[in-house]
Amino acid sequence: MSRSILALALLATTLGAHAETCSVAGTAYDPAGKPLHDAVVRLFNQQTGQASYSLTDANATYRLSVDGAGGQAFRVDLLSHPTVVTGTHIATRSILGMSPSFACRGTERQDVRALVE
Repeated sequence: MSRSILALALLATTLGAHAETCSVAGTAYDPAGKPLHDAVVRLFNQQTGQASYSLTDANATYRLSVDGAGGQAFRVDLLSHPTVVTGTHIATRSILGMSPSFACRGTERQDVRALVE
């Protein structure tokens, strides 16, 4: 009986750690260091390849959350506006800037700056 209880407690602890939410907030800046409003920001999970997106507000700030990703490696990317590649109908985006990689452990602050226009 005590083994069953111990196994269930261990399983609950493991599932609880995995279910942790990763919340990231920050500010986007242009190459000159001025706040960049209406910019597309992507929270990129470097382990799974999954991403979530947000627009910066009038103050150039953003907030993104991902469930079940506590402790995984992330990076925040500042993306260009969509551009259609010649000869296709596929809109692509370029990465204008990115934050350093970080392990998300709850709530993080990550500012991102464009390196190119």
